[in-house]
Amino acid sequence: MKRIAWLLMLALLLPAAALGDALPLDFSPAPAADPAAYLSAWEYQDETLHVTLEQVERDNSIYHVARVQIADPSQLRTALSGEAGSKTKATPSVIATAYNAVLAVNGDSYLFRSKGYIVRQGQVLRKSTSLTLDMLIIDTAGDFHALRKPTKASMTEALETLDVAQCFAFGPVLVMDGQVQTVYNDYGFSPQDKSPRTAIGQLGPLSYAFVVVDGRIDDSRGVTHKQLAQFMGDIGCQVAFNLDGGGSSTMLFGGEVVNTLSEAHERDISDIIYFATGVTQGQ
Repeated sequence: MKRIAWLLMLALLLPAAALGDALPLDFSPAPAADPAAYLSAWEYQDETLHVTLEQVERDNSIYHVARVQIADPSQLRTALSGEAGSKTKATPSVIATAYNAVLAVNGDSYLFRSKGYIVRQGQVLRKSTSLTLDMLIIDTAGDFHALRKPTKASMTEALETLDVAQCFAFGPVLVMDGQVQTVYNDYGFSPQDKSPRTAIGQLGPLSYAFVVVDGRIDDSRGVTHKQLAQFMGDIGCQVAFNLDGGGSSTMLFGGEVVNTLSEAHERDISDIIYFATGVTQGQ
């Protein structure tokens, strides 16, 4: 019912021609957001995008939770720290500002590893696969597809079957088919450490959650993969995926850092995931 109400609202507020418009599937910057659409430090709303933020205290840690509804799947985007193929890195806020992100989190830091099939904005950046890293594919309809314990056969089938907009290699998969997943102690990225974490999830059609957990500071210890998986399941994610954490964990809203950074400054990274307005100048 919430989904239907949202679409009805869009139909009333948005010109008919604009409802079918999509942002290009490339690395061009998104349209700049109207500053007036930032209703507070915790909410953004225009005809195509609604973002709400909240803080949740749990597991002796602070979870920063952003819930997002978009009108078109092209508003869920990724951006790189430099030209495709470049080894250049930049802070999340520099990347987010350059691409007019309303809401952004750090990505999977693909430049820091040589393995893992990587696609961003429909462009294949790396074909070197990994059987030790879980994968998350986002298709051009904005739907999440998790590959847990991928095999060459499952990767080939997914990549050939799906119209891939984004593909991440990090993990682990935290939630799949609405079920919280078992996190294995031998998975990479210190699964049992209490650390800052970043995760993304799909709640429903064109409905998502970004979560960043503060860690390694007095007020927030950080969480394990198991705790993060349970949290993502509890907030209603149908699919959820762990991204780069530690000093890379960053959430930005309107260009401002939302979370408390564990290193007291932004770390240079290779990529972000972000949401943008679909309202262009002159609409």
